[in-house]
Amino acid sequence: MKDTGILILQRILPHYRTGVFKRLSERFRNLTIVYGKPAADESLKNEKSPLPNNFVEVKNHYPFGSSKIFFSEVFRVVSLRKPKVVISVFNVGNLNLYRLFLLRKAFGIKLILWSFGYDPHRGFQPDKNFSDKIRLLMCQNADAVIFYWNKGKNEVEKFSKKKEHYFVAPNTLDTEILTSIRTRLDSAGRESLKRELGITEKHHFVYVGRLLEDKQVDLLIKAFGLFCGETGDGRLTIIGDGPERKNLEELAHQTEGRIVFAGEIIDEETVGKWIYISDAFVMPGRLGLSVVHSFCFGTPVISQKKDIYYHGEGIGYIKDGFNGLLAIDGDTTDLAKKMKLIAEDSQLSDRMRKNAMDTIVNECSVDKMISGFEEAIDFVLKKAE
Repeated sequence: MKDTGILILQRILPHYRTGVFKRLSERFRNLTIVYGKPAADESLKNEKSPLPNNFVEVKNHYPFGSSKIFFSEVFRVVSLRKPKVVISVFNVGNLNLYRLFLLRKAFGIKLILWSFGYDPHRGFQPDKNFSDKIRLLMCQNADAVIFYWNKGKNEVEKFSKKKEHYFVAPNTLDTEILTSIRTRLDSAGRESLKRELGITEKHHFVYVGRLLEDKQVDLLIKAFGLFCGETGDGRLTIIGDGPERKNLEELAHQTEGRIVFAGEIIDEETVGKWIYISDAFVMPGRLGLSVVHSFCFGTPVISQKKDIYYHGEGIGYIKDGFNGLLAIDGDTTDLAKKMKLIAEDSQLSDRMRKNAMDTIVNECSVDKMISGFEEAIDFVLKKAE
């Protein structure tokens, strides 16, 4: 264990982050994670389970009511804990960063930015967009930058004079815990678990995530209706909550009870069972860590081909025809076709399940993410010597 004082500044602490931070605390002594409450209108909430003492909640302020612009009462914690390194969530609306840049020498800290890299909806254009210009300026002047994926790093590098302080920590979940759950489920078997969950249909699909417009769950519901019309069988379980739920439930009425809205489920083993028994995890819209979640349980992912600046980092883990399938954008018939293909071709399904699990080991394990953090931390500490 490295004896390095590190403070990780997060705006909020969703449950899927805590496992990774706990793993980091096993590598670095004196690690502190600072977070605050979400904005009032957010569907994403903080971890509710008891947390270790190195997780510190502070007050967040949202001057305009939106989560896009905020500042936190974090500097009291910085003064008390005296970290050598501060790793901060990085967006232009994080007002803490401007003070950190101004005061880092006074505090004697090295500042590492942790970021997706660019706006996934519109790309990165610092020559045309003012907020991107600020983002680039911060990237160039930080002691190091950690990107969620190689694409984010590559996009920013195109406009950067300095690049040696850029690192990648593949954004992921606590894959060790999730794959250990999958091992237990292997012992029970899919058919036994389907009986436990009350699934009598031959084919089952699952969606797990927030019910937001950019996830395009409406397309999934329409495609699933086409799938059932062709096969006469199937059930879709939608796990999650959000502002689109009422509209989606109304849309699902036409499927005669074949679509079940299970609401938000936090328990990893319960969610894991639903993913594990499924022919595929289907998320037509913006892909993020759901891909990792599904692959940990050996379940392939079906989504859509999108423009270069739509999907999140999850798309980087999908290889069409290898561990998942990508339908034509906006084409519900093609999406239904992909669902039918993976449901009825057992050899393809078995191959994709194996490849999904191999992807976790080779590309997005929690160890690979932690290694990216270690590289950036070692870099800034060596420069300080």
